[in-house]
Amino acid sequence: MNTATTATLDRSRPPAPARSRPCAFPPFEQERLGSGVRLWTIDVPGRDLVTTTLLLPGGSELDPPHLAGLASFTAGLRSKGTSRRTALEFAAAAEDLGTGVSSSCSWEMAGIGTTIRSEDVATGLELVAEAALQPTFSAEEIERARRRRLAELDRRRSDPSSLARAAFAHAVYDPTPYGKAAIGDHETTRAITRSEIVAFHEGAVAARSCHLIAVGDLGSGRVREAIEEKIECQLRSHGKRFDDEPAGLAPPSPTTEGRRVVIVDRPDAAQTQLRVGHVGIPRRHPDRIPIQVANSILGGKFISRLNLSLRERHGYTYGVSSSFSSRRGPGPFVIGTAVANEVTGAACREIVGELERLRSEPPSQAELDDARNYLVGVFPYTLQTIQNLASRLQALATFDLEHDEYELWPDRIRATTRQEVHDVCRRHLFPDRLVVTAVGPASALAPQLEDLGTIEVQPAG
Repeated sequence: MNTATTATLDRSRPPAPARSRPCAFPPFEQERLGSGVRLWTIDVPGRDLVTTTLLLPGGSELDPPHLAGLASFTAGLRSKGTSRRTALEFAAAAEDLGTGVSSSCSWEMAGIGTTIRSEDVATGLELVAEAALQPTFSAEEIERARRRRLAELDRRRSDPSSLARAAFAHAVYDPTPYGKAAIGDHETTRAITRSEIVAFHEGAVAARSCHLIAVGDLGSGRVREAIEEKIECQLRSHGKRFDDEPAGLAPPSPTTEGRRVVIVDRPDAAQTQLRVGHVGIPRRHPDRIPIQVANSILGGKFISRLNLSLRERHGYTYGVSSSFSSRRGPGPFVIGTAVANEVTGAACREIVGELERLRSEPPSQAELDDARNYLVGVFPYTLQTIQNLASRLQALATFDLEHDEYELWPDRIRATTRQEVHDVCRRHLFPDRLVVTAVGPASALAPQLEDLGTIEVQPAG
């Protein structure tokens, strides 16, 4: 760089942002096939890859209270041996194709999927269908999965972040399904039997309540033909509808007003894991757009009120965030951070203060503009891969959203006003009803938190 150019640079100010470029969710097709399954497709020519996922009803929200973890336990076993292949043979068949077959389970649905080269899509779909429709749930694989899950539960007992999440969920949602971890606990994991796994799986194989997602280089009907040949013909013998409904997902109203403080005692902890929040809103709630903007202002991005307060002004933490979880029922609103033990009370009071401020007055225009620009600006990053696009389609299918949800989303974000943000904060943020969960030394934390609400102390693990 020459001297003349250097002299024109003003390093005291950041460069102006470039003009934003338009970004739209790509067109997709949705149809109901003869078996009853709903097919969702996006054609992305030139990628030479296809990602496919078969969504089955029966997520963790349907776990019986005495068998918490059953849905995710069942999902994890579907690709661990079929009527045609052992678990090792099944894994080897996928590996020969340069891929794997993954099993997943959310609160609402379970999924079986793979990402594979376009030329091998028929073979990949055959493996997906095999895992979904022909799992054997062998005693050997069940016990292996049980040992792994018990080991993971042991690990979580020693992990402060996991303890904080579990204590918060139990305090906010018990006795609903959301009050227990999706993987269950030691007692329920030991109680799950093969007959219960088989019954849960067979109930979930209900084509009229299933969705099949296919995104990638669909090859002018080649993938559709493979779907008909490898999956659709088998699903026709399972053309029932899944009618099971979860028990109430919204917790009962508290019998007493005021905040609740739950301390999980870890006497030797060097810092405190905090989770602060309460019941939020369902994914389909009409306030979901302005509440995203409000959350961005509060703690949904790095330059947020919570981070500027707890990290930048006070130095209490390396980072703090807030979120409204997307679920069929009212998912949690939660603020999470880790702070030094001696500032836990002060950090909690700052959090309460920021929530009260959001309720008491609209955000500034600058804050609103920053939040809207951020949300619209990061939207393209969530559409970069075929897996990203498939995940978006899964959300449309799972939550029965309008098909123009993503097409209209950026404009709806841009149209959100200061008053709308203020109104949704008054409707959905309740500083006086917070649940505060703190994992750390109770002897140091209780005196700091006693003015925030009724204190309960629990042992860790």
